[in-house]
Amino acid sequence: MYREISPETVEFFDFMQENELFDVLGRKNKRAGGFMTFFQDYRAPFIFANFNGTSSDVDVITHECGHAFQGYITRNEELLEHNDLTMETAEIHSMSMEYFTYRWMDKFFGNRKEDYLTMHLEDSAQFLPYGCMVDEFQHIVYSEPDLTPKERKDVWKKLEMQYRPLLDYDNDPFFSAGGWWQKQGHIFYAPFYYIDYVLASVCAMQFKIAMDRDYKDAWERYLKFCKLSVSDFYIPELKAAGLDSPFEDGCIKHIVEEMEKKV
Repeated sequence: MYREISPETVEFFDFMQENELFDVLGRKNKRAGGFMTFFQDYRAPFIFANFNGTSSDVDVITHECGHAFQGYITRNEELLEHNDLTMETAEIHSMSMEYFTYRWMDKFFGNRKEDYLTMHLEDSAQFLPYGCMVDEFQHIVYSEPDLTPKERKDVWKKLEMQYRPLLDYDNDPFFSAGGWWQKQGHIFYAPFYYIDYVLASVCAMQFKIAMDRDYKDAWERYLKFCKLSVSDFYIPELKAAGLDSPFEDGCIKHIVEEMEKKV
């Protein structure tokens, strides 16, 4: 797959394999989850995951390879601050890579490729309101620290009616009472990080729309965006890559209209 995307991804993937920079296979007592980190002394990205034999393995490796690819092509940047990525930028690299690999999903799923693509795209769309809900919930509970446990659940339940009105917990007593927020780990260990995924997903979807029209042009724009790293501010970098800011009126409306053409 990475040999066919571009010359840059060939070089990147060979480097990762030759230097044993993947630790992704599952093994007993290995922690769950996946991440990419960067070894500055070696100018090398490193990917950790814990494959479990489900489609999420593909989600994780394509996502983390987006982070790692960006780290690889900017590894020789002398100004370290230019690679000190903030998450609303970094997650564009990873989420966009998930879309850029769509063409090769038959390598993983055979004749169920379209099932995976449908699931992935639906999950991406459903995540936007959920991610916004998590962010609004955090703003409320941090501004009102004296809320009781029940009141916090009531806040979540009310937000679910606004953001996820079709959700049905089938009378599960805990989740129906607003307990789902306790399942969202980011709320506990990375407050206010979740909205960055939403902002990034909006931008990644624009790359998806672009690649459906002209894959080569979309890739070149993505490559340019990766190379920019954080040498400029967020909005100018989006503009340089031909992306609309998620904060602009009409951005979401345009994405929805374009996505609906593919349904």
